[in-house]
Amino acid sequence: MASSENYGKRLIPQILDNVAATDPDRIVYSIAKSADISKGLQHITAKQFAEAVDKTAWWLQSKVGKSTTLEALGYIGPHDIRHVLLTYASAKAGYKPLFLSAKNSTEGALAVLKATDCNIWVQPTEQPFGPLVKEFLSQRAMRILHLPGIDELLDAAGTEHYAYTKTFEEAAYDPFCVLHTSGSTGLPKPIAWTHALIGTMDAVRLLPPVEGDQGLAPWTNDWKKGDRIYSSFPMSHGAGIIMDILMPSLFDLQCILGPAGVIPNMNLLESLADHAKLDIWSLVPSLTDELGETSDVLAKFSSSKFICASGGPVSPTSAAKVNKVIRVLNLTGTTEGLFIGNLVVDREDWFHFSFHPYSGFEFKEIEPGVYEHWVRRNEHWDLFQGIFHTFPDMDEINLKDLYVKHPTKPDHWAYKGRSDDIVVLSNGYKISPLDTEAFVTTHTAIEGALIVGTGKNQAALLIELKDRSAASDELYDSIWETVKKANAMSLHKDQLHREYIMFAEADKPFIRTDKGTIKRRATLELYADYIDRFYESRSEEVDAEASNIQVDTTSIESITAAVREIFVSLSSAFKGIPDDADFFHLGLDSLVAYRAVRSVQAAMGLKDRLAPRHLYAYPTIAQFSACLKDLASQTLAEGSNSKSAEKLNKMKELLGKYKSPQALKMNGVDLLNPGLYIKLNMYIPLRPGVSFDQAFSRLQQGFARLISLLPVLDTKMVKCSEKEPGYKKGQLRLEYPEQPFSNGHTNGHTNGHTNGHTNGYTNGHTNGHTNGYTNGHTNGHSSSPRQLKYNDLSKVLPSFQDLRKNGFLASAVKADQLLDAPWFATLPSDIVVAQANFVEGGCLLTLGTLHPAMDGVGMVTLLLAWAECCRYVEGDKSADCNWLDADSMNHSLPRTLWEERRRDQPAREIDPATWDYLGHEPTGELSKGVSGLKVQSFKPVPAGFPGPGKQPRDLNSSMFSVSPESLEQLRQDVAADPEMKGINLTDSDILHALYWRAMIRARHRAAKECHGEIIGPEDESTLELVVDARPYFNPLLPSSYMGNMLVVTRSSLPVDELCSPKTSIGRISLLIREAASGVNPSVVNDAFGLLEGVPDYTNLRYAFMRLDGLDAMITNMMLFPANDVAFGGEFFEAGGQAEAVRIVHDGFNTGFRMCVILPYRKDGGIEFLFGTFPEELERLKEDEEFMKYAKYMG
Repeated sequence: MASSENYGKRLIPQILDNVAATDPDRIVYSIAKSADISKGLQHITAKQFAEAVDKTAWWLQSKVGKSTTLEALGYIGPHDIRHVLLTYASAKAGYKPLFLSAKNSTEGALAVLKATDCNIWVQPTEQPFGPLVKEFLSQRAMRILHLPGIDELLDAAGTEHYAYTKTFEEAAYDPFCVLHTSGSTGLPKPIAWTHALIGTMDAVRLLPPVEGDQGLAPWTNDWKKGDRIYSSFPMSHGAGIIMDILMPSLFDLQCILGPAGVIPNMNLLESLADHAKLDIWSLVPSLTDELGETSDVLAKFSSSKFICASGGPVSPTSAAKVNKVIRVLNLTGTTEGLFIGNLVVDREDWFHFSFHPYSGFEFKEIEPGVYEHWVRRNEHWDLFQGIFHTFPDMDEINLKDLYVKHPTKPDHWAYKGRSDDIVVLSNGYKISPLDTEAFVTTHTAIEGALIVGTGKNQAALLIELKDRSAASDELYDSIWETVKKANAMSLHKDQLHREYIMFAEADKPFIRTDKGTIKRRATLELYADYIDRFYESRSEEVDAEASNIQVDTTSIESITAAVREIFVSLSSAFKGIPDDADFFHLGLDSLVAYRAVRSVQAAMGLKDRLAPRHLYAYPTIAQFSACLKDLASQTLAEGSNSKSAEKLNKMKELLGKYKSPQALKMNGVDLLNPGLYIKLNMYIPLRPGVSFDQAFSRLQQGFARLISLLPVLDTKMVKCSEKEPGYKKGQLRLEYPEQPFSNGHTNGHTNGHTNGHTNGYTNGHTNGHTNGYTNGHTNGHSSSPRQLKYNDLSKVLPSFQDLRKNGFLASAVKADQLLDAPWFATLPSDIVVAQANFVEGGCLLTLGTLHPAMDGVGMVTLLLAWAECCRYVEGDKSADCNWLDADSMNHSLPRTLWEERRRDQPAREIDPATWDYLGHEPTGELSKGVSGLKVQSFKPVPAGFPGPGKQPRDLNSSMFSVSPESLEQLRQDVAADPEMKGINLTDSDILHALYWRAMIRARHRAAKECHGEIIGPEDESTLELVVDARPYFNPLLPSSYMGNMLVVTRSSLPVDELCSPKTSIGRISLLIREAASGVNPSVVNDAFGLLEGVPDYTNLRYAFMRLDGLDAMITNMMLFPANDVAFGGEFFEAGGQAEAVRIVHDGFNTGFRMCVILPYRKDGGIEFLFGTFPEELERLKEDEEFMKYAKYMG
């Protein structure tokens, strides 16, 4: 037993050695063998523990020697006794353990490592490096020590004693361990816990009764020798160190350590209460709150003495329930000062704090009834004011905690929040959010809540659910009931409105400290864009698109189609999803949910009936549609369905307009593209024993069925006659050939195949020249379509296996081998051509589509349909292409929809900046008053380009790959860029930036070094990116629409700035993301309107359509649905899925600076395909930044 004179002057390592010598059999630690505590505890005596400490110290010295400078040892490990052993052993061997939080950012961890000059990392031998450790080890050179396992360290009987001989005076300012701040207000900072600081915990029992202590005892008054304690705090957190290391040593406790691999939870607490005979509990706030709402478990705590609630505010409601069963000892402290002067208040005042006068605390009123917490140094500081050991040069410190007074008892304070937590609305109203957040979080389904709204006109609530998949109608209602109660308890009774509740995204959990409390500032930065979008969604009127949605509310099919269109219009992520797919599992957030509901309300006249909770309760297309039909039926029964009937009539009227020759005429968006073939090559393996003829026949049959479903694919593209009404130069149309489809080989799929189409798009295929869209095209088809050709390359090209080994290099096969079609078409030409090229073991299936007829998305749709038709022929009758809309190639449909929406809005009313999303410059009347556009600075695109090999020098195709590991490293490197400020970028943004900078840097060097070109500071590089505009155009546009619907975004930087190492990839990515964010429904519809007014469609302007200059275009195929394009498993391996997809790039090499990012590989990596001159490729391979992530394939 220490004498009272020694309290506050004892050293932890010497306390242990003394107990081991005087009371060797006393149990000091007990380790749970599993989460089921009934299976027993492994008890460790003082002697065993002291020997294990000595063994660990000798191990440490054998690895890095005995330190004389208190070097830092970094550590992140499981919650087991090695934390304790390493702490003691480090002190003995002259080191200081630095306990990093695994929840740090890389930037934060590196800041702490640098500040402590930590160059040694201790890693548990059985544990792989975690993501954070991998990240900072890749950026900081450190010596790695592998800490032995628990059993090995505890097997220490007979270990030579490792003495700790310093006196308190000698060691007082030696760090016993180092923690760090949470980083809630910036980068985390290391905090050294010296022996002198720790001594203030030992000295608490020396606090004398004095005037002003209200007759209350110090907080350690009832901590008795032999008490058993359990802490749920991690040992990277101050409370974990205090309760698992300091208090057991200073107060002779037996510490129970839970199983290392189990996160503390209610089941574990229940098992501990049943079997561990605990006296003292130290729980993180969330567990204390949850315990209050779990009455059956709470009842089992009645035999314990008290629960220490610390680390953050507990719910006054839930914790009050706990206090009725077991006393809640509410403690407050800081990482820098530990617990200072806490007193034990009367049990009924458990929520309030009272402090001994020696603490030096002062409470300064900063607004009526709210006090800010300060501490002032006094003469007792060395024993009772630990914070001044951490800040020896300060005499007064603002702790920035806010308190309110007890209504009747003096010097009793209730925690109110932080002075930097205040939410200040735009009207000047201030909200202290913590009470409301704490109360809302008592809801059993809620993990966390934050009130936001600084600078806004209304507060909002951001809620993190424990289980997002549990969202339902009832849950939403019950959460609102809790919020209403919180409102009633607050000073401002209606501070939160129902429509201002949002839910955290599933892949963005709130950022927390080790103790589980929310890092407010970091979390708000993470959600900054999300919160801004939320407020925008609340302030906007119902979207114009929503008011034009056409839906028959009596038809479940029509409702289902409308729901699908609405969701696709809001996010392309929902394109093609199954009817039973959960929106929320696919990434739907509450902002999009709100917009979707608002659109449905407008479309179906359900404003008074439909609410977001319905979508949460019915989160699939099928369920939500059924719910909508029920709601619509109720509305109809009440006689309020006139709006829906009007919309149905309007849709029928629109469909009538489609029966027009204009259906075969290209619209303005189609004519943004030159008359070239886009060619795509897929590498599909054959099943063993399958002949080339068998595989080709299946492809023929599938293609024949596809054309029977969509006969317009059998057309040719021709120039419009100058005699046509309204003719403009460059206009094109589709025309059925005189001898459609067949190449002369028929097999019974011929005459009279009507296929049942009756909607004007195909109606009349068998009864003459009914309309210009069908042109009397008899739907009697051969299974030998002229568009698909056979080519045996087995004697010319390597086997499929060899091609696979070489990574399916694009350069391994010549373009003219893959498809017998020119790059630029001579009209008339088929809009679709294909060639099945066979090699030993596989098929190289190449598809070409005329660009004015369809874009890349349309080509993918065609492939999906062709593959599905092949599976149908194979016998899969579910592969019936019922998703393929009959108007998928109706090129007049976009104009019809635009007319209905815009009523032919004159081009002069449209923002001129919209031209920069197009490939035309304004001319004639359209150009008046328009200047400064990027597109006006581009050279005209030539009317045609020479084919490959027909000019002095073409570019050569090259491929580079980025492995999954390198892609992850790239993500992490960009995320660590200070300019990111928590902004989340997509892989596309980052890869676009990586390529753009590297390629322009290589071309810049080659131009200067090889060709003597001078690039001045005024010279810019423009990156053009194609954006699918379907989601932004009109919800009535079929999801399977195959015509062109693209706009172009343009990002520009001075060449010197783009190529400078001072310009980070992150910064370039942000520029690209900013350009992409400009695409919205208004821009897309305005762009369509401008194109309708263009007088000459041959006058194209694109930066990338030239080999000179320093501009580029990227076509991104990363999300190509390779798994869905499956031609069947009868003749093909893997169900007919392609192992690789390549753009046939040779044509582009004659005139375009275009890069293709190929689809994600199955391993998660990606590949770049682009053309370069040899001198450019040489310099690109010398680019250290690019080659850090990319590997040259050939």
